[in-house]
Amino acid sequence: MQRISQVELGLMLVLFNFSTAAGFLMGPLTGLAGYQGWLSVLIAHAGGLLITCLSVWYTKKRPNEFIIHYGKEVLGKWLNLIMMVIYCFFFIHLAGIVLRQATDFLVQIYLPSTPSWVIASSFGLVISIAVRSGIEAIFRCAAGFFFVIFSTASIIPLLVGKELNYERTIALITSLSWRDMIQTSYPFVPWFGEMFLVIFIFPFLAKAEKTVRTLLWSSLISTLFFEVYFLLCILLFDAPLMAHFTYPILEMLRFIRIGDFLENLDPIVVAIWIAGLFIKISILLYMAVFISSQLLKLKDSRPLSISFGAIAVGMAMHSVKNLIELNDFILHSWANFAYFVECSPLVYWGISIMKKYVQRSRTSQNVMEE
Repeated sequence: MQRISQVELGLMLVLFNFSTAAGFLMGPLTGLAGYQGWLSVLIAHAGGLLITCLSVWYTKKRPNEFIIHYGKEVLGKWLNLIMMVIYCFFFIHLAGIVLRQATDFLVQIYLPSTPSWVIASSFGLVISIAVRSGIEAIFRCAAGFFFVIFSTASIIPLLVGKELNYERTIALITSLSWRDMIQTSYPFVPWFGEMFLVIFIFPFLAKAEKTVRTLLWSSLISTLFFEVYFLLCILLFDAPLMAHFTYPILEMLRFIRIGDFLENLDPIVVAIWIAGLFIKISILLYMAVFISSQLLKLKDSRPLSISFGAIAVGMAMHSVKNLIELNDFILHSWANFAYFVECSPLVYWGISIMKKYVQRSRTSQNVMEE
């Protein structure tokens, strides 16, 4: 059953974290945190990593079983069923949010005359096919895309160095406000806590005991790249101007010109970056399909892929009216719901500890009576 190596898991998580954070969260982050956004990201990443590691430490106690199955022994059949339905909704809803962000980006920047539903449906069809291909295909695809995406991401900082205003670096320190640090970090912790999804596919992982180590190095790499791009945008645009950009990295890419034959590099980079979004949406949708198939006791989850893809497209198109409303929802309402879902595996851990304590107490009491 162990079909996914730790390297493949780590490469997927790097893409998983970096693809949406760099593309869609940098503008809202700067608007909320300003110059201290770099520190807010570090705190958010640490918080998300802690949430994930706590869940993984509990799952490691039964590494060859799915939490979908043994959860009923901990919470009971019906309560565990309710929690799994919540997890399923969380993943498919999150897939819809990311799909909506990708759709709005393509419509606003490159395809303004194309209906949104056409782009979302096309994207959803490709993702459904990926989900139907299985989890191994998604992880192999992520490993292949990783080297292309991060080779490009490593070159870009070298191409914008001449445009930067290094005098703004002092503001990165003088603008720190420890009083506002929790407020500016709170909405972004759940975006990095999404890594907790590994607990649902734990038996698929080879050398599962090294999963925490994989989480650490993958988080470090994704945080490093995000911080580099955040600092580049700050030094190029200044925080007040950057906060007004919907896609700051895209604006930064438009400063890059390589000779007369290629005036703008952004179409090439965006095409590569879209591959990272494809991986993230695919793995999120797969989680919803996998959990549902396990609950329905299906031997094959593939028949659900197209229908769940259609549901994700419907959520993407009808959950919010525009991008402004979506960002407001993410920073406020969605964050609270995400905290509840991502921290809920700790309830399984707490109840299992209580049951062991009660069982030991009863055993010791029976021994004393005898």
